[in-house]
Amino acid sequence: MALLLGAGFAWAASWPGFRPGRITVAGNERVSRARILAAASVDPRVNIWLQSSAGISARLLHIRAIAHVAVHRYLPNHLSIVIHERRPAARLLARDGICAVDRRGYLFPALAKDRSLPNLVSARSACAERRLSATSTTMHLLEVLRLADASGVHLAVLSHDRYGEDRGVLADGTLLYIGDGTQLDRKFAEIRALEKRLRGSWGKIKALDLRAPSTPVVVEGRKSEGGGLLPINAMKGRDRRAPRRSPARISSSRLRAVSKNPRSGVPQRASSPAHSASSLSRASHRRL
Repeated sequence: MALLLGAGFAWAASWPGFRPGRITVAGNERVSRARILAAASVDPRVNIWLQSSAGISARLLHIRAIAHVAVHRYLPNHLSIVIHERRPAARLLARDGICAVDRRGYLFPALAKDRSLPNLVSARSACAERRLSATSTTMHLLEVLRLADASGVHLAVLSHDRYGEDRGVLADGTLLYIGDGTQLDRKFAEIRALEKRLRGSWGKIKALDLRAPSTPVVVEGRKSEGGGLLPINAMKGRDRRAPRRSPARISSSRLRAVSKNPRSGVPQRASSPAHSASSLSRASHRRL
């Protein structure tokens, strides 16, 4: 009996009908089918029931855009590969290039369609890593972005200034000085309130200074062009869609909102924490 079973197993293992005849791939959008099949390395000469589904999954997980893989086998020779890709939350414009990042901090190649996502700007190299450190400044920016989305505030750019404070640009080009990362819920709620209160003149608002949320400062002027997608001159990964000239420039080290003193004509910066709310109001800013 054992001899017959052994003979039957040997026949089934070598029967050509169990070799991979049909391989289907589902769930992939960012990664091409050809790349998935190449990474899966399914041996066309070996019975699909003898090939390790765990091994196929492990090889596919080396592709950084793939989060989970499920491999299913169906009689007689159908192999199904179901891909669960990572969903980008933002583009990361880092010193070593441009990549996509999900909510958990996993990094993977950015696609052309990701240009509509918010941009996180970092002066450090990060895109070569598989995942951001939990204590990194970029992970902090992801949390700021999450809170902004939850509050209905749509950011186009988010970064740090030279002092490590958060700054950003709304989708309509309005500059934001967010501050040290505290009271974020209150600050984003204040933005929504200001949008409603200044609805008639919102198009003339250049910047909002929310570093002191109890006394926000409104800066009148021309908004940033292109929804805040400005050149990142200090980095290799430059956004080619950025306009060459803009009234305000975002870089890895600074974000300026400049207004002119009507008496002296000397530009007054609103980006440095050294400028208090009172100095901003003296430079033709309106305090609310």
